[in-house]
Amino acid sequence: MSLQIFILGTLSEGDHHPYDIKKLVLRALENTITNINDGTLYYNFQVLLKKGLIKKVGVVQSENRPEKTTYGITDVGRKALEEDIYAAFKNISNINSLYSSLLFLDKVDKNKVAYLIEEAIEKLNKRMEVVEQADPELTAIPLERRESVHLIVDHAYQTIKNDIHWLSKLLISVRS
Repeated sequence: MSLQIFILGTLSEGDHHPYDIKKLVLRALENTITNINDGTLYYNFQVLLKKGLIKKVGVVQSENRPEKTTYGITDVGRKALEEDIYAAFKNISNINSLYSSLLFLDKVDKNKVAYLIEEAIEKLNKRMEVVEQADPELTAIPLERRESVHLIVDHAYQTIKNDIHWLSKLLISVRS
C-alpha cells in the first residue's frame, strides 16, 4: 500500500491534517495493513511538502490541544497522483501494493489502467509458464530438499494463479 498515494488521493478530495488521514487510512484499509505509526505518516507529509505536491493551508488551534496543520494538494500533486497510480499498476510487485491506487481510480483514465492490468496479467501468465515448466523431478536438487522445493514451487504457482484471477476480476470492474 502506498501511503503517499493515499495522502494525495485524500487531499485531492479536500483539505485535511495528518491525524485525519491516519483515521481515514485505518478505516478504509482496516484489517489489510498494519498500524501506521505517526512518524511514518508525518515523514510522508514532509516528503510530499518538500516535493511541492501538497501545501499548508491552515493551522487549527484548539484549547489544551497542540495545533494541527491542515494540508491541501497542489496542481503538481494532482498530476503526481495520476502518475503514481499508473506506476503502481505498471510495476505491480504484489496485489497489496495496489490497495491505495484502487481507492482513487476515479482520478485516472480507466482505459489506461485497463491496459496496464492486461499487461500485468500477461507478465504473470509468462511467469506461470516458467513455473509450470520447472523440472518436475528436480534432479539437480538433493533428495532431502526436493519435497520442500516442490512446496515452494506449488506456492509460487498458486500465488500467481490467484493474482491472475484477482486481476482479471479487477479488469472487468475497471472496464464496467
